[in-house]
Amino acid sequence: MKKTIAAWTIAAAAVLGLAACSSSEPSEGTGAGAESSSSAAPSSSAAPETDTGSGDQTVADACTEVQAKIQEASTAVAGIDMSTASSDPQGTVDAFTETVDGVGAAVESVNNPEVKTALSAVHEDFVALRDLLAKVLVEQDMSAAAGITTAATDVQTSAQELATLCN
Repeated sequence: MKKTIAAWTIAAAAVLGLAACSSSEPSEGTGAGAESSSSAAPSSSAAPETDTGSGDQTVADACTEVQAKIQEASTAVAGIDMSTASSDPQGTVDAFTETVDGVGAAVESVNNPEVKTALSAVHEDFVALRDLLAKVLVEQDMSAAAGITTAATDVQTSAQELATLCN
């Protein structure tokens, strides 16, 4: 029972984290609204945003690309049947790993340094969450369940930071 609760908690944290990422809409077409919302950032106008140091991808373009990949990962997490966590713990971890790999693929596909850094933090937090899930479900290390709150908070925090960057 404790394993199932831990698995559900981890899945919920993953879904919430991905929802925070995928709900962001880049503000590239909002003109003055985009400028006022990012006035504290170094690139407060549209012109600097087009040259982010990489010369290849704007923040808005990177966020648009990432959003589609994060939505795919979010759908995959939502499709994980956590009720089978007790009977097929490795299958549950493998399904979650597919989501982690999807976020990792999104990191690799982006060349904007700001978005890549923020998305890398999300990916690292998901890796930690997946590792925690494996410890609880596969290795049956219930002491690892104590880290669920921290891992869930880390995922939500990094996902929110990405969403803030992309808004």
